[in-house]
Amino acid sequence: MDYGNYFQFFLSLIFIIGLIFAFSLIAKKLGLGNGPAITGNKLKRLQIKEVRPLDAKRKVIIVQCDNKEHIILVGGTNDLLIDSIPCGTSSNQAATQEDVINFRKQDENSGV
Repeated sequence: MDYGNYFQFFLSLIFIIGLIFAFSLIAKKLGLGNGPAITGNKLKRLQIKEVRPLDAKRKVIIVQCDNKEHIILVGGTNDLLIDSIPCGTSSNQAATQEDVINFRKQDENSGV
């Protein structure tokens, strides 16, 4: 086999990879990919504020949706919504809400 065949094979491979890349870009623009179509709407309702790993499987995520922040535990066997607070609360108000949650948990455990 001469080098002309190898060169032709290499050019065909580059051409096919380029076609796959071009079709994937067209599919993304048309909304055929994994996510929704890019519409140009700059108003985003959902944001991931912070992600903290707890161990190899679980993470705590703070997600903001509209005017609320949600603390979510993901991974393991199931996902769990830990808390939801309004975005405009200060750290003192958040601490007060945390105290209320802890108080409720103590009431549940005591059987009241």
